[in-house]
Parts: sequence; structure tokens; C-alpha cells
Amino acid sequence: MHDKVFFIGTGAMGSALIKGIIESDVIRPEFVYAYDVDVDKLNVVVDNFKVNKVDGIEDGVEVSDIILIAVKPQYIKGVLTEIKKKAKPSQLVISIAAGIGLDILEEYLPGIPVVRIMPNTPAQVGYGISAISSSSLVTKEMLDKVLQIFGSVGETVIVKEELMDAVTGLSGSGPAYIFLVIEALSDAGVKMGLSRPISLKLAAHTVRGAAEMVIETGVNPEVLKEMVTSPGGTTIEGVYALEKNGVRAAFIEAVERATIKSKELGRK
Repeated sequence: MHDKVFFIGTGAMGSALIKGIIESDVIRPEFVYAYDVDVDKLNVVVDNFKVNKVDGIEDGVEVSDIILIAVKPQYIKGVLTEIKKKAKPSQLVISIAAGIGLDILEEYLPGIPVVRIMPNTPAQVGYGISAISSSSLVTKEMLDKVLQIFGSVGETVIVKEELMDAVTGLSGSGPAYIFLVIEALSDAGVKMGLSRPISLKLAAHTVRGAAEMVIETGVNPEVLKEMVTSPGGTTIEGVYALEKNGVRAAFIEAVERATIKSKELGRK
């Protein structure tokens, strides 16, 4: 891809995306521009990946084909106001700000193709999952470019705009739920006599391996669970304890509450 891409924000997710597109050769460093109010963060990215540094949002918009907003939701309206001063209908604007809908993007950038994306933090290690929703002005060619960019840091799915809050509750917030699971499993191993390093490694790789089995085989997790659960064996004892303590309902409620919170943030 030879489009010039301008990143506004070089924090954890912005820098992960820059790293992904350059290391996967989706876009060469000379076609990447970056800006951040935190000059130290910006300089680290510029030094590490040899991308172009710009002094302000307007400067970056003027030289780019694709504008990628990677700032926190509370800063999005100020950023959109700056982009509007120089944006053209031929450009594509992508936002990864949680809870910020296409309606807000279109309100600030009328006539500009806009895309809303919910990535998650495993994108930092190349195992992200990004949900994509686009406005009616986004062409198939533009969408293909979006898929290339976010495919460089993991997998992608296209969803309807009205489902993006549910995506936020599930995959956006989901890594925190799984970190809690890994921590709890590791604590349990220590309680049963394992050393902390071994217990943590066993827990993390168990979660990773189980996830890979679901992804690679395409088999329903219920079926995979039954394959491990022998009659009268150890696993059914553990499963019984989890069900008795409401683990399934707890995860469902976690996603539900995070989804509701995402809707609330989007209305502010």
C-alpha cells in the first residue's frame, strides 16, 4: 500500500499499529506520519520505526490519504475539530476511540468517509481482534485498506454500528477478564504447592492453548470441554466447582455491564 497514513496518538495502541504495518510491510516507514501531544512518546516511535514526525494535526492531515485517530475518547472532539480544517472527501478517517459512534464522526466531518474500529490490547503482541464499522461513504477499496492495516496486528471482523458497544464489552474489555482468570489459576496452583513462575506459566499457556484449539479446530467449546471431562474424573470436579460458584453468569454479566457502560460513555 502506498497511501500516506497519519497517526494521531502514539500511545500503546497507536504505536502497536505503526509497528504492525511496518513489520508486516503493509506500509513503508516513509509513508507513515505521526503526531502526539506527548513529545517523548512521539520521539520513541519516530526513533524506533523511522516514521515521519509532524508538528501538528493540520500538518499531518495536509500530507496524508488516511488519518488514524488513536486518542482517548475525551479528546476526540478536539481532534476532529482540528482535522475538519484541512480534511478532504478523498481522505479516509479511522477512529479507534471507544464509545465514539459514526454519528459523532460524521457530525464533525460531514462528507468525509469515516470508519469506527474497536481493537483490543493483544494487538500490541500481534494477537488482537478488531471490529470494524464504516459509514456509507467508505468504498470497498477503502475498506480493504482498513482490513490490511488492522490485519497487521491480528484478526478483523465487520459488524453493524449498533453492535459496537457489545464488541467493546466482549473483546475490548475482555482481555482484563482473561488476565483475571490467569491470575486466579496461577494463585490456585501456588495454593496447591506449585512455585509462582511455574504456576503462572502453566496457567497462561493453558488459556492460550485452549483458545488456539477453539480457533484452529472451529469446534464448539462445549464439545471441546466434553473431550476433557471424563466421567468421575478430576475435570468434572473442577467444572462443578466453577458452575456452583456462578462463573458462567459472572462472565455474562461482565460483558453486559461493560456494554451498558460503553453506551453511557458514547452519550456523554
